[in-house]
Amino acid sequence: MDIISEILETDRQAEEKLEEARNKRSELLKNAEIRAQEIKDKAKAEAEAYRRQRLESAGDAGEKGTDSPEDRRIEEFKALYEKEHGRWEKEIFDAVISGS
Repeated sequence: MDIISEILETDRQAEEKLEEARNKRSELLKNAEIRAQEIKDKAKAEAEAYRRQRLESAGDAGEKGTDSPEDRRIEEFKALYEKEHGRWEKEIFDAVISGS
């Protein structure tokens, strides 16, 4: 009888520990979800602040008449394209037609 009662007691203790582990797991998952949402919210707020700052600085540059070096470079490429695209198209067409 002693062995049977020990087995039953061990089983009861194991069942209690299993329930505790399930509760702890559930609590950890809940905390992880909360933390993940906090991280997402913080990242979203930082991205929005950065976007606003970039828009404001772009607006300031436009108001002052100063372009960033990238904007000036893009404008140079646009001007070059407008000037040369006809010749480039003809050269490409001729190269395709002649097979070279």
